[in-house]
Amino acid sequence: MAMLLTIAGGVALLIFAVRFLRKGLDRLFGERLGLWLQRAGTGRGRAFGTGLGVSVLAPSSTTISLLAVQSVQSGHMTARQMLSVMLGANIGMTVMVQLVALELDVMSPVLILIGVILYQYTRQPRSRGIGQILLSLGLIFLAMALIKSAVPTTIEPESDLAQIIGIAENYPVMLMIIAAIVAMVTQSSTATIGLVIGLISAEAVGYPVAVPAVLGANVGLAITTLLIGWRRIESRRLAFGNLALKVIVALLGLAMLPLLLRVLDASPGPMTTQIAMLHTAFNVVLALIGLPLVGLLTAMLERIVPAPEPGSTFGPKYINVAPAEGTKLAMGQSLREIMHVAEIVRSMFDDIWRALKKNDEALARQVARRDDEIDLLDGEIKRFLTRLAPDDNEPGDSHERMRQLRYLSELETIGDIIDKNISELVIKKIKKGVSFSAEGAKELDEFHKRIAENLLIADTAFTTRDRDLAQQLLRHKEQINRHEQELRDRHFSRLTSGLRPSHETSSVHLDLLTHLKRVNSAVTHVAYAVLEDTKHDDDDLSVRSDTAE
Repeated sequence: MAMLLTIAGGVALLIFAVRFLRKGLDRLFGERLGLWLQRAGTGRGRAFGTGLGVSVLAPSSTTISLLAVQSVQSGHMTARQMLSVMLGANIGMTVMVQLVALELDVMSPVLILIGVILYQYTRQPRSRGIGQILLSLGLIFLAMALIKSAVPTTIEPESDLAQIIGIAENYPVMLMIIAAIVAMVTQSSTATIGLVIGLISAEAVGYPVAVPAVLGANVGLAITTLLIGWRRIESRRLAFGNLALKVIVALLGLAMLPLLLRVLDASPGPMTTQIAMLHTAFNVVLALIGLPLVGLLTAMLERIVPAPEPGSTFGPKYINVAPAEGTKLAMGQSLREIMHVAEIVRSMFDDIWRALKKNDEALARQVARRDDEIDLLDGEIKRFLTRLAPDDNEPGDSHERMRQLRYLSELETIGDIIDKNISELVIKKIKKGVSFSAEGAKELDEFHKRIAENLLIADTAFTTRDRDLAQQLLRHKEQINRHEQELRDRHFSRLTSGLRPSHETSSVHLDLLTHLKRVNSAVTHVAYAVLEDTKHDDDDLSVRSDTAE
């Protein structure tokens, strides 16, 4: 019982270390990994090389899978391009397993010591990221040592463990399925194969168990990618293509299992190194088979997984239901999605005014329906952000999450004002068949342009946290409030002078002023948040300076 608990503890530490490693990679590289992937180009060779290079720098299967799916969903790359990237990334990710196989247990205290110093006692994101990666590697090696220490150095042939292993060796397909499930649950092929290597190091299992486990771990990771990318057609095609290729290679491995076992038995070097090399060889064979077939495979997938009817595929471009492990990477994606919402809001604000000026009722109704898109994205982004695991060591992450949620709420409010108020006023004016006076129409148009300008300033201030732009927004708010009252007074003057168009459109005119002013109020709320952020940063910098002195 104690042995099983110790092995379970070692596995738990291994899973945690791999997850912690992913967060360290996120802290070190942030959004740059996604940008590097998106620059892969259209050529299969260049895309393959890009995937290989990025995954060597960030040997995290879940991180690469998430980035691949996000790049396809956002439209930056097609499934065909990203499949070539994934074939290269599959090879690069085996670097971590190669490190695990080196059995650097003796290095774990040194790595943990250096990692804790850099991660806990430095302030720069880069140094903290390096520290977190070193600490993660130390914990991985420590977990391997823990697993090895739990298994007896000699296993009696009559023992229960020996009998279980003996039975398992006769069912390679079942072993492969179990390994695939473990890889899906842990969301890491590295953790799964690392567990196998730990058991090999303790001489608890041999090649008959380890080889099917390696095959299954690779298939399990492909299933994880499929689950992540299921919601969008292009990412689903990518995941199906990746899974199909891995299943083909795994089945070939099973068919050649007796030959593989003989080759491995005859090969020089430790068994742990041979298993790590087998993992790399699996993905090299995968690339050799897959790269020439990328075009044919994606063409087949386009028929098997057809595109839905036009207009039915709207959804988030930059986020997934399951957030990325790295908080900064995930928040970078949510920030881009919020700016996607901001683009829709600005387009609604411009189009509803065009509908007003051209008396286009169809356009006004289409603009109103666009608010459903904002509501959909609003819900998806909120679910995405609220599912992010808080990092107690990064209080700024919680602050950034609240900042994004607040601005998203303001954008959703503006969408509602356009949908439920301004659109209805435009349709009301069109149905009445009335027109504003020339002077009134000109005043409203200028008022709309000033608020549209503030919308753009607010988006820029939000993304850049520019204090000057925030102060400019506040100045504009005061000017807009005064100007709105002036426009009301001018309208009342035209009414008292008996101008007929002013009488016919009075209620619409005054309500438009009210709702345009409401839009501007929501827009300028970002200014207070930016000024609060910059004040917080100044205070934090002052505290750090005092501490340094």
